[in-house]
Amino acid sequence: MLPNLSSVLKAWERAVIIKTVVTTTTNFVPTDVVTVRTQNCVIQIPNKKDIKADNLDWALRYLMVHSKEALLIGEYVTFESEDFKITSLGKWLGYGYYEAIAEATNKTLLVETVDE
Repeated sequence: MLPNLSSVLKAWERAVIIKTVVTTTTNFVPTDVVTVRTQNCVIQIPNKKDIKADNLDWALRYLMVHSKEALLIGEYVTFESEDFKITSLGKWLGYGYYEAIAEATNKTLLVETVDE
């Protein structure tokens, strides 16, 4: 049995905004729906060696995100007033936590969609 190492994260966790974007199409018009949740995560700057070289864009910033709650590829992490898109997941789920690499979008911050 693998050890649960998630308790190690507690000392460095901070509340982080996670955004999920779902695109729906109505009458051939695509619309993005953004939902927002707050999740405790540990944010680190990854070593460039830990990122796959063929996927690395040296012009962008990257984050390594650790969380006891699920993180999914394609979700966005807001850190220092910037959105980072999760591009890959680590192999640590068996140890009690999720690890993800997120890449800066260099776009305007996504805003939660509000039903009117």
